[in-house]
Amino acid sequence: MTNKVSTAKGKSGAQKQRQKYQNAFAFKPNKNNTASVRISLLPAQGLCQKCLDIVNWRKNMNKYKPLSQPKTCLDCKQKRIVDAYHVLCKPCADIREVCAKCQESGKDVVPNDAKTPQQRQKEEQERAALLASMSERQRRSYLRRLERGDEEGADKITEAAANNHDGGWSDFGDDLDDDDEEEEDDEEEEA
Repeated sequence: MTNKVSTAKGKSGAQKQRQKYQNAFAFKPNKNNTASVRISLLPAQGLCQKCLDIVNWRKNMNKYKPLSQPKTCLDCKQKRIVDAYHVLCKPCADIREVCAKCQESGKDVVPNDAKTPQQRQKEEQERAALLASMSERQRRSYLRRLERGDEEGADKITEAAANNHDGGWSDFGDDLDDDDEEEEDDEEEEA
């Protein structure tokens, strides 16, 4: 029998050739496609940074295929996985404290309670409406407290703004009303 010699490239230590045809420009997905817009808005949760980058690349390059039906979890064997490319459901991944895609535990995992863009937009609208209902003094005080990280103080100001429908004049107390009553009393006594 004759011995066959391998003719495969790269096995003998030779360097690979560079890519023959280089891309002249980067791929840009169609922004008007409703499916790609819907896919780009889907949150990627419960993944480590490496898997998150992979899923985001798939979204950007129109390679992401969302699940049409729930998938079976490898841990609990129930059909509870609704995110594509995950192999563990959210509760199982949280309990085991691992990435829901690669199941590695030593990495930082993006929490499952990350907010969707719709939730963030709704919160921003509520905050804008709250700021619009406040007086200038309350608004500045509220923003100052948020910058400092004083959540309790900011909550107190929002409660005060919700209770005061007079633009914040009641913050000064009833001193103004008492002065008016005293003036009326003085006028009656003089008459």
